[in-house]
Amino acid sequence: MPLFAKPWKLSLGFIFGGILVLAGFVIQVVCGPVRWESMSSPVNLILLVVFLAFLVIAFALRHKVGFFGWLGSPSAAVPSIACTLLMTIVMGLTAQIPERGWLGNMITFWPFVLCYVWLTTVVGLVAINHLLRVCHSWKEIPALLNHLGLFVTLVCATLGSVDKQTLEMTLNEGGVETVGVSEDGRKVETGLSVQLNDFVMETYPNGMPKRFASDVVVRGKSGHDIPGVIEVNKPMEVDGWKMYQYDYDSEAGVESKISVLQLVKDPWLPFVYAGIFMMLAGAFLMMFFGFKKEESK
Repeated sequence: MPLFAKPWKLSLGFIFGGILVLAGFVIQVVCGPVRWESMSSPVNLILLVVFLAFLVIAFALRHKVGFFGWLGSPSAAVPSIACTLLMTIVMGLTAQIPERGWLGNMITFWPFVLCYVWLTTVVGLVAINHLLRVCHSWKEIPALLNHLGLFVTLVCATLGSVDKQTLEMTLNEGGVETVGVSEDGRKVETGLSVQLNDFVMETYPNGMPKRFASDVVVRGKSGHDIPGVIEVNKPMEVDGWKMYQYDYDSEAGVESKISVLQLVKDPWLPFVYAGIFMMLAGAFLMMFFGFKKEESK
């Protein structure tokens, strides 16, 4: 009997998970950790298209290829969740410090990444199944929203993470700055022109900072000057950049003429939010339909 012939059992999924983890260890030893930085745009977009094409082909051939049929079954779903959850627990229990080795940087650890891909594949196939079934029954909508939302969130949070930019911009009162500095020290043109009009600090009677903020004027792609005040936990957003109050000249204190902003740009974040919203909507509809069913009884 072929390995992936029906009837499928949960034991098959856990065996597959063990093989996947072992394969991850081998890849880690031979090739080193996952290099996410090499997957920035447009590479991540190409990977997304290839992955979606694979899901469509796998779903279309699910009745002809035993492995593809098994991937979308509960006997694959439960072990994939268990393996990914176990890896996530390990990640939560270990300090994520890259210098401490493999377990100190789980997001680049091949066994973790492969389990994550396995789970995402299963969720994607189940979402396609619900998408086709919703044409015959609207009662499939909650399950579709849950699985499709989870799929969108997993994929966009992963592939989009490499396109996220975090920069520091140092401003001097009266001066204009257009360049930010990345975590690795690279200077990056932001496309913004930020002028610091005034740095304001309020202190407690003991001299401890109570509030500090930057009164700025920002010019983006539109060419218009946009005035604003940036405070801690009150960022300003222009052209996809969120600007946070980050630091100042601590030696000068209230007399500081320098403000340091943190600029964050994450182009995939709206899609992650969309996925989360779909999951919330699916959960709400499940509760709503459940209440309706109880009322009818």
